[in-house]
Amino acid sequence: MSTLSLSLQMLAYRLSSLRIALARTYSTKFKNDIENSHPNHNQQDQITTESILTRIRNYSQLKQGKDFRIRPPIVTIMGHVDHGKTTLLDSIRKSELVKQEHGGITQHIGAFVVSLQDDKNIRKSRIEDLVVFLDTPGHKAFSSMRERGALVTDIVVLVVAADDGVMEQTIESISFAQKSQVPIIVAINKIDKIKNDPDLIQNVKFGLKSHGIVLEEDGGDIQSIKISALQGDGIYELKEAIIALAETLELRAPIDGNVEGSIIESSIHPHRGRLTTILVQQGTLKRSDILISTNSRHSNVSWAKVRAMFDEYGQVINEVPPGFPAQVIGWRDDTLPEAGDHIWQLNSEKQVRDILGMGKELERQIRQTIDAKAIEQKRDEHDTVYKAELAARREAGIRYKRKRSSIPRTKLIQTEGDELKTSIVLKADVNGSLEVLLDLFDSFPNETSPAKLDLIHYGLGNVTENDIELASCFPNGMIYTFNVGVFTPALLKKAKELNISIKRFNVIYHLVDHLKETLQERMPFIDREEILGEAIIIQEFVVNEKKKKIPVAGSRCSKGILKKNGLYKLIRNGKIIAKDLKLSSMRHHKDEVDSIKKDFECGLMIANNIISNKTNEQVIRFQPQDLLVCYQLVNVRLPLQWKPKGF
Repeated sequence: MSTLSLSLQMLAYRLSSLRIALARTYSTKFKNDIENSHPNHNQQDQITTESILTRIRNYSQLKQGKDFRIRPPIVTIMGHVDHGKTTLLDSIRKSELVKQEHGGITQHIGAFVVSLQDDKNIRKSRIEDLVVFLDTPGHKAFSSMRERGALVTDIVVLVVAADDGVMEQTIESISFAQKSQVPIIVAINKIDKIKNDPDLIQNVKFGLKSHGIVLEEDGGDIQSIKISALQGDGIYELKEAIIALAETLELRAPIDGNVEGSIIESSIHPHRGRLTTILVQQGTLKRSDILISTNSRHSNVSWAKVRAMFDEYGQVINEVPPGFPAQVIGWRDDTLPEAGDHIWQLNSEKQVRDILGMGKELERQIRQTIDAKAIEQKRDEHDTVYKAELAARREAGIRYKRKRSSIPRTKLIQTEGDELKTSIVLKADVNGSLEVLLDLFDSFPNETSPAKLDLIHYGLGNVTENDIELASCFPNGMIYTFNVGVFTPALLKKAKELNISIKRFNVIYHLVDHLKETLQERMPFIDREEILGEAIIIQEFVVNEKKKKIPVAGSRCSKGILKKNGLYKLIRNGKIIAKDLKLSSMRHHKDEVDSIKKDFECGLMIANNIISNKTNEQVIRFQPQDLLVCYQLVNVRLPLQWKPKGF
């Protein structure tokens, strides 16, 4: 191939790419204009998406294709409801199935390939004789691609019923093709019903002409074919018209370099798992290739290491050249790309991890920005209230912890209960923030809570060495800062020497969460019953041991497990008769055992439970249907009972 020929091919491909890029630009601009006029959280998502897309493109373009080859045209059939679009697709596809040698069951994959050679199947046909049809007009993938200006379609076959003429969706289809600069072939369908009535044909032509579609026989440049999709008439002529138009378009794409394409369909296959139909637009897709997908509507990223590929007949294929569809499995994680999403090939899983990590970091930064804006708004609201109420609150003497203002800055004597206290020095950036935080601290129920919150000092500005020294004078002292960020090495060294933790916050919700966790750790421990199992008493037996009469509970374990070293409580008619009982014996048949599982019977003997003649001695007796509950005491902290309003 000459250098001039190769240059012309690359120029044609660049012009095609430019057309796609321009359509994407105007589509994105129109979408952004709408979003900017109605600001919402999607604008933040857009920032993440565009950054990810830029990184993906940079990686993908590291290996650009240079070997441009002819590819088959990609055709979508469009038109009004009931004008015969589905019938035409079925007719085209049935004619192709007859030629296939393997006799496989066809799979609905959203796209299929047709050969113009009646005596050859697609595996034996030249590329120039093949056509790829997108399976459904108005398909979700097609709508998505139209919105994003992806221009997957090369040719639109516009189906118009001869007996109906141009209708509403016909006009919509014409408008789409014209805006996307996609060439049209008109298929006048149902000619078997009108028997070539010239008046009806003329009515169709007039309707088309009124919307800018002038047919070749009327001096225009748009081909028209009269067909009967139901009977198969004119199908071959339609295929020839498509190939002729495709030749004028000089459709070429690089077969080398990194793969790019579009998602036609996504689904969860009952046997193959997460599966997508991909239309390859450049490069050659092979097994083990690494693909990544996202789009301009959301920041979700999906990726795959291609495990296997299948054609529309379910046959395994080893590679997919440009212009051809294939089903692909190997998608990772729990996400699948959506119909209409673009795909790129990357060179390593390291690049995938880089992009996924970048997405998470950008989302974290955006969430922080959103939180900061919310806090700023809340701060402004509270600052207004603060200025109005400050004088009155000072005069009334109800400023939170005012009594602390005279606390001597010397180390206090440790007293009983100090382990339950949390002592805080609070520093904030502005009065509005401080006011919100003081109200928050004021809501803590020190009077009723075992854990105590002690605000020993509060103020504005950066943390000082005096703040650190003060915090060290009180039990469990620490420093909370809000939107305060200047910490010198000397200051941090001082805090480390005095074992004072400085907690920095920019989001008030994070401060509240940390404070609640800290206070929870100060709550005292209690013994909580943990139920292990239950036993229903069937009958009481009295046994003699060392001349002592001892009642035994003949029981069956009805729930969980019974343990010999556990504690027991006896329940009769819903009332607790005795608790914290210990066993001296647990027997299964004649064997002494340590535990009894569900549905097994046993004999349980309570320790020190002896029947004697003394009437004043407390003896536990058992009755049928009594319940013995086995439990153990677990040492846990009391739950903190504090739910600040609004948090």
